[in-house]
Amino acid sequence: KRGRKVVVAALKVATWVAFNHSTAVVEDHPVGTMGMANLHRGNESQSALDRFMNKTKNVIPKGVCFDEVPTITLVRPQNGQIPAGNGSDPSLSRVQVCCKGYERNVHNFRKCDPVCVEPCYNGLCVGPDTCACYPDFVNNHQGKCVPTCPIGCDNGECNLEMNVCVCRDGFELDETHKFCVPSCRGGCGAGRCVALDKCECDQGYAVDESGKCVPKCGPDCGNGVCVAPGVCQCKPGYEKTETGCEPICSDGCFNGLCTGPETCTCKPGYKMGPSGNKCDATCDQPCLNGVCTGPNTCSCHRGYVLDETNAFKCLPHCPNGCPNGVCSGPNMCLCNAGFIKDRSLKGSQACVKRV
Repeated sequence: KRGRKVVVAALKVATWVAFNHSTAVVEDHPVGTMGMANLHRGNESQSALDRFMNKTKNVIPKGVCFDEVPTITLVRPQNGQIPAGNGSDPSLSRVQVCCKGYERNVHNFRKCDPVCVEPCYNGLCVGPDTCACYPDFVNNHQGKCVPTCPIGCDNGECNLEMNVCVCRDGFELDETHKFCVPSCRGGCGAGRCVALDKCECDQGYAVDESGKCVPKCGPDCGNGVCVAPGVCQCKPGYEKTETGCEPICSDGCFNGLCTGPETCTCKPGYKMGPSGNKCDATCDQPCLNGVCTGPNTCSCHRGYVLDETNAFKCLPHCPNGCPNGVCSGPNMCLCNAGFIKDRSLKGSQACVKRV
């Protein structure tokens, strides 16, 4: 009845249990008989429960964590009868609240989010007043995420607003736009820039006049382009030979050298003839009764022989000689005065005394 004393045979004390570092779970744990308690049924008992519920409801939204919540589990009167409505209130047997430094997620009431009083610019709030910085940012002594350039921004200065390195003269940002590397004007090609305008080439490449790394070929690639290490591609108008890229003279180059595409250069003692592809020999003097067939070399016409005393003169030749006369033409004698041709022999060039 109302106002009657009862004996509490057992009492469970709620203890605080941490859960995932962001919530608290209140559970019942029996601690044994606690003795007497003045609990009343009716309006007085109900108002006590209401006061506890109201207190809990007021605390939960504030994120306060209770480590002890009393819960009535069994009430036995002195006469051994169990009053009506006796037992634990289900709403008090297990209570989940946000710990200090956390707050309820507005979209998921069962989830507690950490609270950072100062906003986590350039980072995420991962614990009470604890920021985890994004990549390329670092936590400074004030707990704020500030930009940091990779590896201290060697060879440059860090722009804190843009989080990029501003390189010194002679350096430039690499492909990742994070690091200052040596600058080589025009690039290195197949190599890397190791110092200001100094390239270190890959294997099979060498630095050319411009400072870039180009493929290496043997000396036989003079009239070609080295397109890869050891690979020579001849220029137009040239063809590959055993000795390299040689110029092409499609019509030939007689007595001369093909020194360029369709370009014939005559050898010494020759000059270009009217055909444009043949070099004719030159003689310092005209070849009498012959032709110039080589530098200062005469070749006699048929029936003539070269004068032993004059390299540019060809004399008529009479195989049988001309007794009493002179050879005036190929196998033709001119008789001296007082001599005539011997008519007794047909075709004879012999000179006999006139009778």
